[in-house]
Amino acid sequence: MLRIKRNINLSTIVIFMVSVIFSLIIGSGLYGYGSDFYAAYYMSNLNWGGIFDRLGWIVSTLTINEFHIGVHVVTFFLCISAGYLIREHIMFKETYSLIFFVLIYLTAIHTWPIIMSTSNAMRQGLAMSFAFMALVSGSRKNLYATIFFCFLATFMHKTGIFFFAIIIFSYVMNNLLANSSIFTKVVVNSLIGVLLFIFSYFFLKVITLSGDDVSSRIIGGDFRAVFIFIGFVYISLAFFYKNLLNNSFNLSLYYFSFVAPAFLMNGLNWQYERLGMMMLIPYILSFGILLNRSSYQIYIISTFFALLFLTFFTGMYASFE
Repeated sequence: MLRIKRNINLSTIVIFMVSVIFSLIIGSGLYGYGSDFYAAYYMSNLNWGGIFDRLGWIVSTLTINEFHIGVHVVTFFLCISAGYLIREHIMFKETYSLIFFVLIYLTAIHTWPIIMSTSNAMRQGLAMSFAFMALVSGSRKNLYATIFFCFLATFMHKTGIFFFAIIIFSYVMNNLLANSSIFTKVVVNSLIGVLLFIFSYFFLKVITLSGDDVSSRIIGGDFRAVFIFIGFVYISLAFFYKNLLNNSFNLSLYYFSFVAPAFLMNGLNWQYERLGMMMLIPYILSFGILLNRSSYQIYIISTFFALLFLTFFTGMYASFE
């Protein structure tokens, strides 16, 4: 017990140090910058957007005394939130090892969801970071922290509103159904998921028909089928694994799996892919909960290494300049 506590304390230091060092490396341009950076984020202290993303623009383009630190700040938040999220799940599986955590952590921050948000989808990266922290807070049953981080996410990017609704709703439903049977949880949550999908589909239909010019082209590789498959498998597993819907973290992903396809069915292709990207690491971690301790370690290592390989293979690093 003392060794685990010592490793947790050391991991907190590791998370902070890695976040600082990696933010300095990314900010220096050693890896290059994404196309979005050269399109807009290179500018200083932009005050663009509306109420739900203006702060995201300000943070992403933050410049002090002609020194652009927006990329540094975004990368720091991405790294520190990913670190806490990964550590939370390793601790949950009672397989905590400092070396194991550091290996997974360093691999994860070099994969698609993190690296492509450091200087490309920066505002979404900020929203994702605070969504990660909200998921961690929800797992710890800290309602106030969950609301706080969700609140921050809503002012970084419009996707923050989406995740605010799902994460808070999942937290509430998890508490309401806490004393219900497994069968009741599966039936009720499945019905809720279907209703959320129907509502989301028609809500987005109204938005896309409102006359707004909503771009829906595919950006880079086409990963729609992959995310559809992941969501379908996640929903299906709830009928076979009794513990899947026993916490707010998994329930958030469960509802997300129902709602996200509504974007795709309304032709919002890249929006759907970006949402899938934001929840890819939580999906990977959540699937691991279903495995035993030894299988979990093999699964986590192989999955994150495979994601790292695909990040390179699909040319995401090559797209940086």
